[in-house]
Amino acid sequence: MSSKATIKTNKLKNALLKSHRDTQSSDSAFSEQVGGDWYKKLKLQPLDYCMDNNFNACQTKVIKYISRYNLKHKAIKDQVKDLDKAKHVIDMLIEKIKEK
Repeated sequence: MSSKATIKTNKLKNALLKSHRDTQSSDSAFSEQVGGDWYKKLKLQPLDYCMDNNFNACQTKVIKYISRYNLKHKAIKDQVKDLDKAKHVIDMLIEKIKEK
């Protein structure tokens, strides 16, 4: 993708994100984030998505780690650490499913 196309795409994404954010009530807990801003960069907060879809704790944690790994961390080693956390939770979920 050319740099001009990337700039247009980023502007469109930012406009859509702002539009989505404007629909949220300012007194909603989902309109703020404590301790960072990486989830606010997403169109939909992972917890909101997980709650709307009745995900269990393992599913929710995996979505959280996958959603934030490259937004929260700049260093590759820290990004990999979040992905390793997601993989670990998936392994725990697999064990639980096999126990049934």
